[in-house]
Amino acid sequence: MPTVLLSGYYGFNNLGDEAVLGGLLAGLRAAAPTVRPVVLSGDVGATERLHAVEAIPRMGLGAIRASLREADLFISGGGSLLQDVTSARSPLYYLGLLWLAQRAGVPTMALAQGMGPLRHPLNRLLARRILNQTRAITVRDDASEAFLASLGVDQPPIEVTADPAFLLEPDDSERLALWWEGHIPAGRPVIGVALRRWDAANSVARYHAISDALAALAVETGALLLFIPMQFNEDMRVALEISAWTPAENVVFDLELTPREMLALVARCAMIVAMRLHALIFATRQGVPAFGLAYDPKVLDFALAAGLPTPARWEELEANTLADILRQAWEARDTQRAIIADCAAILREKAQWNITRVLDVLGEQAGA
Repeated sequence: MPTVLLSGYYGFNNLGDEAVLGGLLAGLRAAAPTVRPVVLSGDVGATERLHAVEAIPRMGLGAIRASLREADLFISGGGSLLQDVTSARSPLYYLGLLWLAQRAGVPTMALAQGMGPLRHPLNRLLARRILNQTRAITVRDDASEAFLASLGVDQPPIEVTADPAFLLEPDDSERLALWWEGHIPAGRPVIGVALRRWDAANSVARYHAISDALAALAVETGALLLFIPMQFNEDMRVALEISAWTPAENVVFDLELTPREMLALVARCAMIVAMRLHALIFATRQGVPAFGLAYDPKVLDFALAAGLPTPARWEELEANTLADILRQAWEARDTQRAIIADCAAILREKAQWNITRVLDVLGEQAGA
């Protein structure tokens, strides 16, 4: 029974990252049920309950070293792990784990990652040296491939795949259905809104612009605005604040869902407007028209890959302009559905390739 260690931003109640893990586990269980996955987690109990998988503390060096002694493969990813925008130290942690596995003689792989930016010279140097020692690298977009090439990462072939969340299946659970029936008038279209906190220049003005533009769209179309927290505790604060500002009827979704339930919730919406990358991924997976608010290049990169309209750039957000763009996106929903259905099928196949590469590396190790 081969053992695979999985490292990512897991166990922090972030629905997007948990969807990545859920997709990886679903793909592995379907393709290779004898593989034993072990997850490095910020909350071991939560990870084991949500994913029915063995987990160890992500900061427990002794437990990690013990697991490496049993491991046949160490996987870093997916997610936006190797970037130093949110923290200069974060990539050092993830690169350090790869280095530790390599020193222990365990084959390593970077899987389905959104790479960069890395602004600090040390992070760039370490990324080049450590990634060039991996057995395989898959990235979730063309921009990540170009970034790695610019670093000089060229030893394993870099393959562009897609986010493993595309491998998840929705769960339209009873509690979700009951919530919907109790809060959403029958037959009324719903616009799902997934925002996050972003502390940049003029952020308050940007959030007010989003609020006003959404209100204008809701009034014009008769739709109900549904604010959806993807990272429950953090995004809930933002959702409640923007909800209070918004001069149109709206509801804040207040159930903490699993990734599979969130897929089902998104499928109930007529359109999604989102800062959160995985809200856009979920919408595409479910064939729901979506529009991105690009606070980060990864939102632009995904929109391009998924055939979504060009997102509004955070630094250019203005209420009247955004209202016009959202109106156009609403009116183009039928056309967009056909486009994203084709793109979603392609992205699902690409997501499956991540699993194929894992099995390839395990097979190479078994035959060594």
